[in-house]
Amino acid sequence: MDSVIATPELDRRPSRLPDSKAENTALLRLTRELSVAPDRFFPTLVKTALKLSGADSTGISLLNKETNRFVWPAVAGELSPYLGAGTPSDFGPCGTVLERNAPLLFLHPERYFTYLVDVAPPLEEVLLIPFRVAGEAVGTIWAVLHGTERKFDAEDRRLLEELSAFASSAYQIFLSNGTLDTMLAMQPQGHS
Repeated sequence: MDSVIATPELDRRPSRLPDSKAENTALLRLTRELSVAPDRFFPTLVKTALKLSGADSTGISLLNKETNRFVWPAVAGELSPYLGAGTPSDFGPCGTVLERNAPLLFLHPERYFTYLVDVAPPLEEVLLIPFRVAGEAVGTIWAVLHGTERKFDAEDRRLLEELSAFASSAYQIFLSNGTLDTMLAMQPQGHS
């Protein structure tokens, strides 16, 4: 597995500067969305991550302990047809992130997690950040690059870590209002 994990590269690569104005505007929009329309929050969060990071795809993975799988209740970008899909919790990038309890950068994760070979478009780089509730990691926010024109850097990690705090807040709201169960029961829309 270590052959597909390249997290130290994030700090070795040249890092783009933060766009504080765009980020502050987006964070205010997310705060408002969470209080006004929580049911639209995760889709708004992943679209925000897509825009701010310049990734090709972004998403949220939530751990469903009953099925031993992660489910993707919100996906934006080129992987949006995979809404409702997910990965096994005991053999996948999201499970590895929760197990290590740290952000991870994967390069071509399908070389180790072979079931990902059929994902289209292919996964060049995948950056995953865990989010927690009451100290327990319950999901990840992730960003994907499908091409080789751009590489993730430390700024992308920082940005996704900021957004993961919003994912944690939303998770707690969904847990308390009963909508989390609906999200965890999502089924793939044509992909597995």
